[in-house]
Amino acid sequence: AGLGHDFLRHIDRCRLLIHVVDVSGCEGRDPVADFEAIQEELKQYGPDLASRPMLVAGNKVDIAADRTGLEALKAHVEALGMPFYEISAAAQLGTRELMFAAARELEHLPPITVYEPTYVERPPEVDMSEPLNIIHEDDTWIVEGPWLQRLMANVNFGDYESRNWFDKMLRQSGLFDRLEEMGIHDGDIVSLYNLEFEYQR
Repeated sequence: AGLGHDFLRHIDRCRLLIHVVDVSGCEGRDPVADFEAIQEELKQYGPDLASRPMLVAGNKVDIAADRTGLEALKAHVEALGMPFYEISAAAQLGTRELMFAAARELEHLPPITVYEPTYVERPPEVDMSEPLNIIHEDDTWIVEGPWLQRLMANVNFGDYESRNWFDKMLRQSGLFDRLEEMGIHDGDIVSLYNLEFEYQR
């Protein structure tokens, strides 16, 4: 949870994806729901990634209390045209067969696309030495300042990495420490111009 594009970027060059899904039921998880959650992440990242060849492995079969979850996942993925394998990574049951299947698939899949390196702009340097103006009204903390405006102008709030960079810069500026000193509580609203968020330590 929360990895988003950081995780998906690492598998962008893979020719074959293997879903390893817990079917033991030990943690009360629904294997089909887990599988579909990852599928949805792939689709949101890019249709190309979601359409890559896939194998599905139902893991932890050796400790499954019953086969309900396993059979449900097997039926679900086979209906989608994906091969299904029962494995236990810990006990090494079925893992050899899974690897042979992956090798067979890779024999006829086209080569990995070679991506040219792209230039990534250096994040702008912003002088954060000037104190920000903080106003506390009810449960809302209004924060303003010239450097904050300049900083926010360089943030793509729709991008996970850009938001992380923004959060890092705010922490480095000492803003959150100052809000703590002024008595902010979890659940209070922090208002930064056209951005509002609920404060959590």
